[in-house]
Amino acid sequence: MRLAGVSIVRDEADIIEAWVRHNLFFLDHLYIVDDGSTDQTTRILEILVEEGLPISVTSEKSLAAYHQGERTTALITHAMNASSWDFIFPLDGDEFIVAEDRAALETDLAAIGGYRLGGLNPRHYLMTEEDDPDEPCPLTRLRHVAVHDPYIFKVVVPGPLACERGFAIIDGNHRATKWDVTLPSMMLPNVQLAHFPARSEAQLVSKGIAGYLRWTARTDFSEGAPDRILAGVGILKEESDIRVRALDRLAEVLGPDRGGRHARLQPFVERRGEVRYPELARIFPYRRVLSATDDLVHAFKAALDENRELRQVGATFRSRLIALFSRRQKSLLKRLTALRHAQDVPKAPLGYY
Repeated sequence: MRLAGVSIVRDEADIIEAWVRHNLFFLDHLYIVDDGSTDQTTRILEILVEEGLPISVTSEKSLAAYHQGERTTALITHAMNASSWDFIFPLDGDEFIVAEDRAALETDLAAIGGYRLGGLNPRHYLMTEEDDPDEPCPLTRLRHVAVHDPYIFKVVVPGPLACERGFAIIDGNHRATKWDVTLPSMMLPNVQLAHFPARSEAQLVSKGIAGYLRWTARTDFSEGAPDRILAGVGILKEESDIRVRALDRLAEVLGPDRGGRHARLQPFVERRGEVRYPELARIFPYRRVLSATDDLVHAFKAALDENRELRQVGATFRSRLIALFSRRQKSLLKRLTALRHAQDVPKAPLGYY
């Protein structure tokens, strides 16, 4: 069985190396789009490519609005065109496959059958007051998970299904459709997905603000914006200082979608691979926010330039149309005048030569 993962990542330097090494324990290849990272994510990925790890990295920065579903669908198509894969795992840069081993994963995948997707139950890791602030690695620092009933958080796509016309992944990788009809999915019984969405104050605040800026730039913002992003920005608006006092509330709304307030102790002991470049695992929150702002400014200026060009073209077309109509009008007036003059000329008497 041949398995691949696809992901669009941005500013995940604090966990991206661990993410790559861990998920390659279960997958044969990772197709990664570096979406304009402002931290050391780009450099870390370059180093991992130089090591010879089976990853394909493309730099493809989105300007302003972020349409994850469309871009992930295109990335899946690219992966299937590059090679023949039995299953594709659409993963975010903070999600880690959890299974006993590769054989257990393949056993679950083989049982899917039919015209269905695989489904992964999440293990959402939370920020708590019991976290060790001196531990730099979030995969070690965060030791509590949200308590919730099992549900399908992300889907796994059979390769043949991904090749069919009309297939599409929806924003968030929570479901997939065929000609806009949601495809059925089956939860994998022995596979989970460890999820680390909220890892520190700096990461959380910059992620929330940048996400808000990019979502509001979408033309379908009113219908597609996640409520948690709006709620998170609402919390930040009430802060009276740079330091966030309501960090626990912010972590709750910007963290896992079913995090809640109940948690249990469950350290991420299934982690595979060792990080070799911890000195690069730093994030730069202000860069992240300013980068999103720069993208919006660029998109705004581009739209202004386009509108200006359209107005100029429109004005030129209008002037040409008026000029053409004026010439036609003058020509018509000349013809009418000539016809009128011809009618006013006295006719010669019969027989007069």
